[in-house]
Amino acid sequence: MVTPVSGKGDHRLFRSVTFLFAFSTIFVTIPTTVKAEVDAAKVNRAIDRGIAYLRKTQTDRGGWEEFRGHSCGLSSLCTLALLNAGVSRNDPTIAQAMKYLRATVADDTYSVSLQTLVFCQFGSASDLPRIRNNVTRLSESQEHDGVWGYGGRRESSGDPSNSQFALLALGAAQDRGVHVEPQVFQRAIEYWKRQQNASGGWGYRSGTASGSMTCAGIASLIIANGRLGNASSSIIDGKIHCCGGDESDQDPILRGLRWLGQKFSAKRNPDGGDGTYYYYLYAIERTGRLTGRRFFGGHDWYREGAEQLIAQQDEFQGFWENGDWESPTVGTSFALLFLSKGKRQVVVGQLERTKAVQSEWQPHPDSLRQLVRHVERAWGRDLTWQTVQLENAGLVDLLQIPVLVISGKESLALDPEKSKLLHDYVDQGGTIVFDASGDSGCGNAANFQNSVANLCSQWYPDAPLERLPTSHPVWSAERKVDIDAMPNGFWVYGVQACCRTAVFYVPQSLTCRWELGDQLFHRGENDDPVRQQIDHSIRIGQNIIAYATGRELKDKLDAQIVMQGDTTNTTERGTTRIASLNLGAGGEDARRALPNASTIIRNQTQVATTVPETPVGFDEKALAEVSVLWIHGRREFVLTPQQRDALRRFIDNDGVILGTAICGDDAFAQSFRKEFAKILGETPLKSMPADHPMLTTRFYGYDLRSVTIRRISHGGSGQQIRRQTSPPVLEFAESDGIVSVVFSPLDLSCALESQNSVQCPGYGTEDAAKIVTNVIQMALNQ
Repeated sequence: MVTPVSGKGDHRLFRSVTFLFAFSTIFVTIPTTVKAEVDAAKVNRAIDRGIAYLRKTQTDRGGWEEFRGHSCGLSSLCTLALLNAGVSRNDPTIAQAMKYLRATVADDTYSVSLQTLVFCQFGSASDLPRIRNNVTRLSESQEHDGVWGYGGRRESSGDPSNSQFALLALGAAQDRGVHVEPQVFQRAIEYWKRQQNASGGWGYRSGTASGSMTCAGIASLIIANGRLGNASSSIIDGKIHCCGGDESDQDPILRGLRWLGQKFSAKRNPDGGDGTYYYYLYAIERTGRLTGRRFFGGHDWYREGAEQLIAQQDEFQGFWENGDWESPTVGTSFALLFLSKGKRQVVVGQLERTKAVQSEWQPHPDSLRQLVRHVERAWGRDLTWQTVQLENAGLVDLLQIPVLVISGKESLALDPEKSKLLHDYVDQGGTIVFDASGDSGCGNAANFQNSVANLCSQWYPDAPLERLPTSHPVWSAERKVDIDAMPNGFWVYGVQACCRTAVFYVPQSLTCRWELGDQLFHRGENDDPVRQQIDHSIRIGQNIIAYATGRELKDKLDAQIVMQGDTTNTTERGTTRIASLNLGAGGEDARRALPNASTIIRNQTQVATTVPETPVGFDEKALAEVSVLWIHGRREFVLTPQQRDALRRFIDNDGVILGTAICGDDAFAQSFRKEFAKILGETPLKSMPADHPMLTTRFYGYDLRSVTIRRISHGGSGQQIRRQTSPPVLEFAESDGIVSVVFSPLDLSCALESQNSVQCPGYGTEDAAKIVTNVIQMALNQ
């Protein structure tokens, strides 16, 4: 520790130490329950090595060595894997592959299907005629009972493997706007229903059910039903009906999922052939993504599969293989598809309440998949959604989902433990959308609404559930919403908590209308009222996701961090006491910021700090026990002459003040500057230069000369978040040559209140914590 050089001497040093300790709320980093064997970095390295192997094995013609009897199936599979693994469309390897595939006439089912998937994934308008031709070939080659065989020059009866790839291609083509005759999907549905075993699984033709074929059956039914609009929502006589589907134990998809949950393995294809392991993993990825399942039978399918693939990858050349059929190029392609598509970032999730029937907690099963399709198109990236079981979930599990949809019509029956779990989820940065499912003649959701209101009042007694104004980002964060396009009486309600609208409530179901989102991928009249209602419902969903995330998403394998702040009314010897000032300017909106900041610093610097349970007032006795005074708010304020005198005496008695405008509130910032100009007199606040010692490691803190600053703007295209890298924007004042006041006009409080502060101009949690740490280290060592 550096010896003080000012005349304040040991007294200031003691108060500074006290200040530092007062900042120590508990910032507990709780890793996810995942095993240490796999993380995002290892997965990315495995993907890079697999990409390198496929590059190396590409032929001079631009393709890969084909299996006998297939025109371009393997070349298409390798290209599809590379595109999904993130290789640029402009990459020479992709350019050569696309040139080869465009020059090749595919004539067998696997080749036609995989070539179509490549053209759809590549996304060039010039390939649309080729996609249409392939759709025609696939439609015409479907047999009357809904099955596909090998086709081409190879005579064969139909089988589920060819059939699933044909449906994958037809579904992707329709997503690209290419028309597919509805009867093609309908015949396929009937085929897959007939093929299902009594056990609930599917086998190859009439054989024993296996993991790979059961995944094929589940995914094929989801794809075909989704393209036909066979959903719980419907359009009848020009009106939307939201009554939902009836849950049935005989539903083929649910029966297949139960089979998969009982049989799941990440080490082998359950009851399948020895040479189909990587083929099976690709099928598992597809099933998990389409159903929104993170777990099968209690197994985290992506994490366990990734662990196996990382362990099995060839140490020297980076390929995967499994016998003659799953050769290095085939095995590597399937492995890359699993690793890359399976790690898509989650943007939204559905809460499964095991005590409620599925039609209660998930009345519109295809709603989130449809919503995510539109978000993907708007953001230009592949994303996914998940279902999470409340019964088995912990806080870390919930935090993997930034926006959690809770649907229902009946009263929410949450015990205190589960209520606290959801409350903690919101406090830690999560966003909840309560979606009532009782409109459009589907019954009365009053019980659900009352339970939501009661829950919110328990969580946030001072923040009522209220109508969100038309200026709120829910109406315009990414796309402008026309409220007149929505049903009569429709509105969105919200709760302001943790510096943001953290809870939304819609009394007329959005998920019902999201489930009809496929309608927008087909041509229709733009002035059709039903089409407009679906479109603007999708827009609200997109706006909520954009508002809640700022398009900043976590990787699936990232460890989740939980912030927990401690407060106390006692001061231990040798600790620094820091307190929030009871200013009455909205500081209660980020009441956990100071305790969280204190914990972060205690864990990172080992400096002992304490934070009192309640803010302190302006009386001299209370301030005398405080080393650092945290002053924050989000509205204009005016101090009395007596209050200004109290703060002046606090500074003269060696106290340090750290101020910040909650969510970058300009009215608070102007008031802070005005009042402290009166308090400080001849030493007013001034901008902190980029080379100020506090922004360096001089006081044993962090080098802050390069942090990320977030700015928010609103324009015709909605909410825009701009990020710049620069020194932090800070102001400071000195007393007797010692920094006594530091002020951040940009947000620190919301960043420290929770990990989700993307709605505020300011800093992320990590940079905000570093800024506070440096203030404390300077106070201790200047």
